[in-house]
Amino acid sequence: MAIVLASILDADWSKLSDEIRDVDRAGVDGFSIDIMDGQFVPRTTFGPKDVSVIRNLTNVPIEVHLMVSNPENHVEMYCDAGADQVVFHIEAANDPLSIIDSIHARGIRAGIAILKETPLDKISNAVLKSIDALTIMSVTVGFGGQKPSSETVQRIIEIRERAKEINPNLFIVIDGGMKPDNCSEFVQAGADAVVIGTGIYHASNYDEAIKITHQNIDPNEPVSKKRIEGLLATPSEKLANDLERRKRLEKIRIDHEIPLESWDPLNSKR
Repeated sequence: MAIVLASILDADWSKLSDEIRDVDRAGVDGFSIDIMDGQFVPRTTFGPKDVSVIRNLTNVPIEVHLMVSNPENHVEMYCDAGADQVVFHIEAANDPLSIIDSIHARGIRAGIAILKETPLDKISNAVLKSIDALTIMSVTVGFGGQKPSSETVQRIIEIRERAKEINPNLFIVIDGGMKPDNCSEFVQAGADAVVIGTGIYHASNYDEAIKITHQNIDPNEPVSKKRIEGLLATPSEKLANDLERRKRLEKIRIDHEIPLESWDPLNSKR
């Protein structure tokens, strides 16, 4: 059993609200938002305002994938913006356990991501035990449309075996090169979610693309159900009444001189 997270990196940004609503209606299980700073990867993408806007467009889970240097400077604002799960790169973190603690302190699921070139032993047992999720990159980060690395399946098997004793409920996400017709082998190896970008947003029919993906990852298979339920519980539904969070977002709006008519954290739905 696995779920489908749509990567909005490959959506049409000129009509992003429509792209979110259309894929939501088509039956996607959640969204993955890649935050790039132009330093950790040579591209810039979204900010906390974008996450907050998307949070108000959908009730399905949102994963924020921080592809940034110094992630400790970013995690709290994205937790506040409405993420259900915040993932940062182990390669960019000087003190990953401290960052994980700061995410958990906001009541949000914490995860790490690992580049396809990085050995899995870069992840210590202490980190593996403390995280809710692990994102395994199967392509070079920064751009969509690539083919997954041939070593990804073995990496899934290896980390799933290692997690059996340390963290049996570890939620494994595969990101990069996933398509509706090629993701089944990754799920069979032990993945709980696949992130799909061009395979959905470049498809002629969103409903059909998501339907085929669900068929190929057998959403009714019960073995990994417990690992998946944590994300599908959508803790962000509790954010609507969190006044302190809204005040923190309002400070971000003011600091970045974002017009109130463009973003009003104090009065948004969530």
